[in-house]
Amino acid sequence: MPIDLDYPRIEDHGVLLNNRTAALVSNQGEVDFGCFPNFDSPMVFSSILDRKRGGHFSIRPVNRKLESRQFYEPDTNILFTLFSDRKNRVLSIMDFLPMSFEHAVYFSEIHRRIETYEDVSIEIDFNPFTVESRKSVEKVDGKGYIVRTDNSSQFLSTDIDLSVNDGTVTGTVTLPATEVRWLVTAHNLKKAYPPEVFASEDRLWQTRKFWKEWLMKSKYQGIFYDVVNRSLLTLKGLFFDPNNFMVASPTTSLPESIGGERNWDYRFMWVRDTAYVIEGLVQLGYTEEATRFFLSIIDRFEKDGKLSSIYEVSEDSITNESTLDLAGYMNSSPVRVGNGAKDQLQIDQYASLIVSLRMLLENSGFLSVHTLEKVFLVGDELIKIWREPDSSIWEIRGPKRNYVYSKALAWKALNDLSWLYSRMDDEGSALSVKNEARLLREEIYGKGVSGKGYFKQSYETDDVDSSLLRLPLFGFCSVDDSVYRNTLNEVEERLMPERFLFKRYTLDDGLRGEDNAFLMVSFWYIRNLIQRGMLQQAHDGLMMILNLLNDVSLLPEEIEFGTHRYLGNYPQAFSHLSLIATIVEYNRAVKGQK
Repeated sequence: MPIDLDYPRIEDHGVLLNNRTAALVSNQGEVDFGCFPNFDSPMVFSSILDRKRGGHFSIRPVNRKLESRQFYEPDTNILFTLFSDRKNRVLSIMDFLPMSFEHAVYFSEIHRRIETYEDVSIEIDFNPFTVESRKSVEKVDGKGYIVRTDNSSQFLSTDIDLSVNDGTVTGTVTLPATEVRWLVTAHNLKKAYPPEVFASEDRLWQTRKFWKEWLMKSKYQGIFYDVVNRSLLTLKGLFFDPNNFMVASPTTSLPESIGGERNWDYRFMWVRDTAYVIEGLVQLGYTEEATRFFLSIIDRFEKDGKLSSIYEVSEDSITNESTLDLAGYMNSSPVRVGNGAKDQLQIDQYASLIVSLRMLLENSGFLSVHTLEKVFLVGDELIKIWREPDSSIWEIRGPKRNYVYSKALAWKALNDLSWLYSRMDDEGSALSVKNEARLLREEIYGKGVSGKGYFKQSYETDDVDSSLLRLPLFGFCSVDDSVYRNTLNEVEERLMPERFLFKRYTLDDGLRGEDNAFLMVSFWYIRNLIQRGMLQQAHDGLMMILNLLNDVSLLPEEIEFGTHRYLGNYPQAFSHLSLIATIVEYNRAVKGQK
């Protein structure tokens, strides 16, 4: 019973999350991506990256003509895939990764509940790991099936009788109306256990309770409330519970352009990404996540003596970049694990950490004097490096340059560091850092402005860069600054092929494949419109993006120009954080008009 060899659209997926790992489930009932036990562990399910050889776990009706759609149980990350004919429901599959409070235990289970509304025949196809890596399949009567590789195993607990043929576990079962069956797949158990041992109903209650109670802490009560809540739940699910590091996305190698090589592993923690998310969360009342993150990252900085661009979230991580022998999504290769950007100097990583710290402290957050002293060490390092060329926010794999965005965010961080010194009653250091910020600002206006009067991507070129849209958002300049207005005009003319959709830069980075619309940039642009008082245009832009949301209100990293199909790793923390920030700012502006 082979799976459909056509690649499902990225947007036709929901995601399961539990602060430890994640799994993608297509709207055809197939788990086609999942790493266990952690976000950055080896892939158990990977058919989204190779339809012929990747592992998968599919539950679907035999009748392929049924329509399907997905939705989340309100205020949770519990996913439903519903199959129906034109008039009636036929079958639903409820999927969730249980929340566990056993923090020291590797807890990797997907619970799948089949519920029928009429008599229906169902195909079940359980084939984890790649075809080549499966070493044995064992049927355990009354309990299920164990698939083993040299290094791990995946167990399917079910009382449904399936067939084992040529290393595959498949079967068809006909269930009557109103039937409910649980199937549980668990990673690296030593023995087989029947479904009732996994206590799925109790785990469901526990998981539902966790998400609902966490969401109740949100202070947001404005427009697009449901969209904000879905993004909040997604962002929370991307945090790795043991150390509160956050993965940029739970997937690897979903391409930024079909057939191109911009296929990266995002299952790591970027200080920049997490810091941006922290800025958003603390404004809505979530200071605990921010505090735990800062304690973890400052501890790592003290041990290492520097900030890395990328951090592993667990001991399973392989940060050194390599490729896997998989075809890639829609034959977009290579499929990468690890990320070579870990060795890059990215000045904005240092700067972002300091900027988000101030946001935390100004929103009722608290860190001890001992921890804040260590933050000053981060500031000392920033003062040493801000004059150096780096690889930019976009992690460009080429010669280092003096990127204006990196310098400008360093300016913001130095001002925030000066604020922190004043708060700690050290006015001498505050004045010294303030002077350093002044020198940096003068340098940017001296070396970072083109002959045509716009901010350049870097001192070395006259290219433009969409990251410069963020300059007024963190206060480097106002939206009415003449140099910035020229910059905005250049970005609109050279980087906006479609209204509200932007390329990141014009620089030839040497990579195969077109750069598509990076969604975070769209939100920066809309926030520019808000700050300029252009609320109708901002509303138009916001509605355009909201209309791109899929059935479960998730966003990828990029949107393909023209077709608007989803591209890049999914779901993407940057996109959801930017959506929240834009809605919050728009909501505030609309209220201010009344």
